Amino acid sequence: MTKVRSAFLFSLGALFAVAACVPQTEVIKLYDESAGLDKPYERVLVISVAGDTGTRRRLEELIAANLETAEVSAIAGYTQTGLKTTMLQEEIDAAARNANADAILITHIASVDTRVTIEPGASILAECQGDQTMHYSLYEQGELKQDDSIHLAHTVVAVTNLYDSQSGQRLWTIQSTCFEKASMDEVLQEEAKAIVRQLQIDNLVS
Repeated sequence: MTKVRSAFLFSLGALFAVAACVPQTEVIKLYDESAGLDKPYERVLVISVAGDTGTRRRLEELIAANLETAEVSAIAGYTQTGLKTTMLQEEIDAAARNANADAILITHIASVDTRVTIEPGASILAECQGDQTMHYSLYEQGELKQDDSIHLAHTVVAVTNLYDSQSGQRLWTIQSTCFEKASMDEVLQEEAKAIVRQLQIDNLVS
């Protein structure tokens, strides 16, 4: 086995080891007044409050898709209100009526922490074995310098509230924290899964 291949396998193993150490998305229940709910909600308007319209749209679509997978009818809020980063309560209530939603789910991205680490590229001694001519250029170079690696780790805290659309009453609030994901899209996917999973655990949706 060449030193290049050995270094690659070592890096791959280290990557899996780090991934295994990353905590799962944490969910903390902050408020729950759903004990008197007659039946789970069947049609949910999904609203996201984020710093930019792209994040708002993506999170609403992901939560709605996860609800649909759980056989709950879901409507992404931006399809009713248009894409904007701020909305009045009257707009949200009107959107729920227009969509015939029996519940409103509002998720607010409360904080985003991004950690950047730079890993210097390693210098790897290259070998040429036998008649494997594809290694010839490496053999002539003698040493292969890898590029520096830039790693991003996003930790995001979201707060989600569930409201009954008829009474306007807040029934349920959770805080979900997604730890150290390489991309914001991965964060949003994990947040959406955690939110819908907790709704199901608490029997708020079917």
